[in-house]
Amino acid sequence: MGARRNRGTAPWSRPVRAQAERLREEAGRLRASADGVTLPGVEGTVLRRRIVSHAERAERAARSLERAAEALARHEALLAALARGRRESGGATQRE
Repeated sequence: MGARRNRGTAPWSRPVRAQAERLREEAGRLRASADGVTLPGVEGTVLRRRIVSHAERAERAARSLERAAEALARHEALLAALARGRRESGGATQRE
């Protein structure tokens, strides 16, 4: 498993970034769907707006996840640096 090869650091940010990317892709599909609505009149307008609002929510969620992934990556780097320091000082044993 990749996390074990990283000597105890879990790649927490990777799945979060992947989810953000899936949400961005979904938002793109939703926008394409909104563009493809052929229903005329008020009903078509309402449906397009509803679809676009879902796309906007997906984009906002993706941005939030990306910020969370960045924070996790910073924590991962800090934890890795702390673990390196402990190993180099002999303060901890390696678990593999």
